[in-house]
Amino acid sequence: MSFIEANTPRKSSYRLQRGQAMTEYLIILPSLLLLVLGVIQFALIYQAKASLNYAAFMGARQGALKNANMTSIMDGVAGGMTPFFMRTSSAPFINDMAKARAISAIEIFNQNTAKVEIISPTAEAFDAFSTLSNTGDIPNDNLMYRDSTVLNDGMSIQDANLLKIRVTYCVKLMVPLVDRVIYALHTGIAEVTNMTQASYWSSNVETIPNMCSVMNDTYAAARQQVDSLTSSMPAGVALTANGLANQVINQLPQQFPTIPILNWNVGGMRIPITAEAIVRMQSAVKF
Repeated sequence: MSFIEANTPRKSSYRLQRGQAMTEYLIILPSLLLLVLGVIQFALIYQAKASLNYAAFMGARQGALKNANMTSIMDGVAGGMTPFFMRTSSAPFINDMAKARAISAIEIFNQNTAKVEIISPTAEAFDAFSTLSNTGDIPNDNLMYRDSTVLNDGMSIQDANLLKIRVTYCVKLMVPLVDRVIYALHTGIAEVTNMTQASYWSSNVETIPNMCSVMNDTYAAARQQVDSLTSSMPAGVALTANGLANQVINQLPQQFPTIPILNWNVGGMRIPITAEAIVRMQSAVKF
């Protein structure tokens, strides 16, 4: 047997294996891409959660100084969330900070994107302990000498002077592709179309609705108005032609518009995150 004949099978085997690495790469690429984008998105969610923890503490601290006033608490939360909306640190810094502060206030004071609750003291405890004060608030002085065995709604007067708040914020999913996957997994998958924009463009609703999915239902309602107009159009006229449907949608009342001055879109795919904080009252609680 000659040298060439002995190596012929090897050459044939090599020819059969050519392109194998490319095929394997194309198979693994979608999973790898989804994994990398998912890591980036979860890192952004973690950043939002860390910012919300700090903002909840700032809100409770400001509420403790301002008689547990809800507006003051929400303003403190908005102030604590301001760094989260900073997009650049280039000069002039004050302009970027003012813009981030405005966006944060819009996000926190919007009932569809954030919810701030006072967990403690409860309304029942306030009604009971406020009778001890002539000013109609929970007494905040001489707490160490007051009777701690008297309980109202399961808490003593010392417990009633601990302000506990819970902040729920709808964080926006920013990374393409995985935003729809995470949103669909969080809200529940009734069908495959929930992983696309079908849930915003039709009457489909999420399997597990939450306060953050209300925004998508609102946009879906606007799209349904367009669909109802389509059925009443004359023959030969289609709203879907030349982007006419989008023009009609833009004329409809939008509950979640883009704010041009701040360049911030209030809408988008969002999931809720929650943070709590407890601070001892430095002033009397006044509901």
